[in-house]
Amino acid sequence: MKYYAHTMQDENGLLADCQTWQPLSEHLTNTADLAESYALDGLKECARLLGLLHDIGKYQPSFQKRLKGSSVHIDHAVCGAKDVMQSFGKKQLVGYIFAYAIIGHHSGLPDKGNKGENSDAASLRARLKKECEDYSYYRNEINVDIDSAEKELRSFFANSSDTDSYEFLVRYLFSCLTDADFLDTERFCTGSVREKYYADWADCQSRLSVKLGSFNVETPLQKARAELKNQAFSNIGCQSPIFLLDMPTGSGKTLCSVALALERIRLTGKKRIIYVIPYTSIIEQTADIMQKLFPSLTILQHHCNFDFDEASSDSDNDGEISAADKLRKSTENWDVPMVITTNVQFFESIYANRGGRLRKLHNMADSVIIFDEIHTLPISYFIPCIKAVEQLTSHYNSEALFLTATMPNFSALCEKFMGHPLKVKDLLPDKSLYSVFDKCVYEDAGETDVAERIDSGVSTLVICNKKRTAEELYNRYSGNKYHLSTYMTPRHRSKVIQKIREDLAAGKKPIVFSTSLVEAGVDLDFECVWRELAGVDNILQAAGRCNREGLRGKEQSKVYIFRSGENSVAEIDMKANITRGLLNKYGASGIASLQCIQEYFSIIYAAESRKMKAPENTYDINFKTIADNFKFIDSTSVGIVIPCDENAAEIASLRAGHANRRKLQKDCASVSVYELKSLISAGVVSAYNGVFVLEDQSRYSIYTGINASPQTGLDIQF
Repeated sequence: MKYYAHTMQDENGLLADCQTWQPLSEHLTNTADLAESYALDGLKECARLLGLLHDIGKYQPSFQKRLKGSSVHIDHAVCGAKDVMQSFGKKQLVGYIFAYAIIGHHSGLPDKGNKGENSDAASLRARLKKECEDYSYYRNEINVDIDSAEKELRSFFANSSDTDSYEFLVRYLFSCLTDADFLDTERFCTGSVREKYYADWADCQSRLSVKLGSFNVETPLQKARAELKNQAFSNIGCQSPIFLLDMPTGSGKTLCSVALALERIRLTGKKRIIYVIPYTSIIEQTADIMQKLFPSLTILQHHCNFDFDEASSDSDNDGEISAADKLRKSTENWDVPMVITTNVQFFESIYANRGGRLRKLHNMADSVIIFDEIHTLPISYFIPCIKAVEQLTSHYNSEALFLTATMPNFSALCEKFMGHPLKVKDLLPDKSLYSVFDKCVYEDAGETDVAERIDSGVSTLVICNKKRTAEELYNRYSGNKYHLSTYMTPRHRSKVIQKIREDLAAGKKPIVFSTSLVEAGVDLDFECVWRELAGVDNILQAAGRCNREGLRGKEQSKVYIFRSGENSVAEIDMKANITRGLLNKYGASGIASLQCIQEYFSIIYAAESRKMKAPENTYDINFKTIADNFKFIDSTSVGIVIPCDENAAEIASLRAGHANRRKLQKDCASVSVYELKSLISAGVVSAYNGVFVLEDQSRYSIYTGINASPQTGLDIQF
């Protein structure tokens, strides 16, 4: 009897002749080869073992009948898990590492569960109790080396046997397996192999060196930028898992950090750069800068959450998605030299339990990872985020570069909640030049109507906490105005930002209404900034867009702190309340002082430290529960693709069942899950293989973005 892994459909969607099906032994071997190639040295045999065993349950007679059209349901994933547990015998902790990954390669890493659960439950222990049909024929077709995998694990845990390392190792090996499984299936279905991307890092370093050398070094601020960059480079040659680049707002952190990352790649041979930006900032601006600097480098922007319900892309415990379905619901794996992404995508991918998101984890290894504005990590997730960075830099050959302009005492926090200080190399120990970047005056404007107080003769940026507040102020104001928010697509935001730059250069005095997305990575220079009350760090970031080049006098460059009277999300309100108290204590003129900044972070972390309790030291890891509970503040946002002339071909392919999701991201507007449900109920949004598309073009304005209101036509401009 021949055993198969995947079937093939003909042009009519019918089951093709079995001569075109993929032999099971071929799929197992291919997956093992790929998984082994993804794993770092010292874990290759472990990854290979997973590849060989993950689908041995398909040797069960009922599964083969199902491939031929039978409606019988059979849990094929449990067989490999049971087999590996039997192979490791009494060494259950070792066996569980492989069992978690194998049993969850379709349905996701499960909770461990308890011994009393019956086989109908979804936990690992429960599913291991299931009865299987005979699958032993796999031993006639593949050779499994348990001893080599065990030897690797013994060496791995010789240096670190804590719970965090154990949990992260399961996730890492699961990533190698799921990405390999998907890519071999893709290769079988399409008959083609994905393009491999290579980077000429020496050319990138040369180009960036020329760019940095082209900047004027005439004003005190420009000279300070150059000296800070030189100081950082003088310290980047040392060995450290984590580097800190603590530079003032407006001092040129973005290009400096990439130059430092390229130098680390030159020194260590790392394979990629991952640039992580807080929340849903305009990462396309950073990508545009990088693409212009490095025209031959493949750069991926990954920020959009296409899948409203990721569970729909996986089978249940007893089911099996078809190879064709697996392709249609493909997800990103970061197989490119440079990735620009968000905190949400980066950390929620690590703490996810499904293969769709975790498959990219193995490509976070052997990388230089830049974390822009590291202090913006959600407080309640600070410890797990830092633990993930420590794992990547301690055991998976990566290095991290923390960027910030307002750095809290992370080392003290880590020592309190993790039992040890954070190993960080400060690249700028001499901070005597920081005062040069004090280039604007702060004023507390209280609760006021900003639209009525704007001076049309002064270029002005207004930053609001909520998208609706920014849009309402924009609609009320008349004049040379612009609007920016994540209701707009990256394509349109990029065009608006370019027009703003042109107006600023021509002296046309634009008035811009925006959300906080302009506070990081957007190089704009206004005469005046209005910032709605938020955290001290938000206010200082906003001030970085005022008199950015220091070409105007400090007294002519105003930053107004205002209240709108509207409530925001809980964490923003909490930070705003702390800032209100500090304004009363230090006054607006003292809001940027080092003493005020330190007190601000001290209050925040003292108030929220109860959320940062260290977990119990147990190996009973509940992966699904962790994933369900690990949700960043804006992680409930969902991307909706907005059709336009430029993406017509991709939209047509999507509706036909195929699409390049990477290309569609630039035309993706962001809404909440609640807003998405409203749009679907109104019949203006449709779903195609997990990607949502706006069908009613009247719901999108190039000026303010998508209108997610239940009332059709509200505030739409053409």
